[in-house]
Formats: sequence, structure tokens, C-alpha cells
Amino acid sequence: MDKQKQRLVNAPYVDNSYKWAGGGFLSTVHDLCHFGNALLYSYQWTSQSGQPMGYLRPDTVQMMWSPVSGTRQSPDSDEAYAMGWCVTQPVVHAGFSRDQRMYVSHTGGTVGASSVLLILPHVTGDVSSKAAEKLIPQGVCVSMIVNKQSVGLSRAALKVAKLFDCVQ
Repeated sequence: MDKQKQRLVNAPYVDNSYKWAGGGFLSTVHDLCHFGNALLYSYQWTSQSGQPMGYLRPDTVQMMWSPVSGTRQSPDSDEAYAMGWCVTQPVVHAGFSRDQRMYVSHTGGTVGASSVLLILPHVTGDVSSKAAEKLIPQGVCVSMIVNKQSVGLSRAALKVAKLFDCVQ
């Protein structure tokens, strides 16, 4: 974005083929949602569900999504950093405030593009146990990819997740 003229400008050409460790992967929102659902399934899997185990053990995903102490995104934020994930812990407010559920997100960006994957799991008790056996994974996964760099998509992804969370 050319800030002085308030117009979009094309990003310069970048060859991402050599950036395997720090990016350079091509994906789609569909692929990201599949990945998010696979993580959600692994996170929620129990031996009593009668379903096959996910590609990761539940305790592995729990470890990946466990915040590291002292890693708040900002002093007034409920977001902390885990193993590659931004984790928002559940918060119960008093009075007329809404309670906040746990969710995780991961953002990405490169020259000319920004992305986010947000996973909002259902908490235990949100769905009946009989339905839980059939509906694994339970929750909402939102992925967004835009062809604009340095765009904060997390807030928009959370709004979309909450809209779909109300539908379930």
C-alpha cells in the first residue's frame, strides 16, 4: 500500500522456492482447514470415543498449545505464545462481561500475502456425549489467505469463528 497516495501497489517478485525452513510453502484455505481439523481431532480424541486415533497423540497437541509463561503478546492481551501457536486462555469475567473460551491461531506472511489459521475447540459439555462420538472434531477452524502483506487477520478470523460457533 502506498500510504501517501492511498492506493495498492504490486508486491515485488520474490522467489520463495528456497525458503523451506521459514516458509516458501504454498497452500490453500481448504488445506489449512484440513490441517486445523486434524489437529482438533487429535486434541479431542479419547479412547472411549470408539474412533481411530488422530495423527498426533492428544497430549502432544496439548503440549503444542500450552502457553509458555511470560510470553504475553502485549500487557493488556490474553494471548500467550506456545510452540508456534498464539494461545488465548479461557477467561471467566464477573458481571456482564462475556466469558472467553480457549482458542489457538497461527499467522503467516510474506511479500504480497498474509494468512491465519484459527482453531476454536468446543469445550467439554458443549455437545452431548453421543453426538461427540459422531462429530469429532468438535469446534470451528477458520483459515484465511489474502494477497496483501502485513495484514492482521486474527481478529477477523475470530469473528468468523464465533459466527459459525453459534450455528453448531
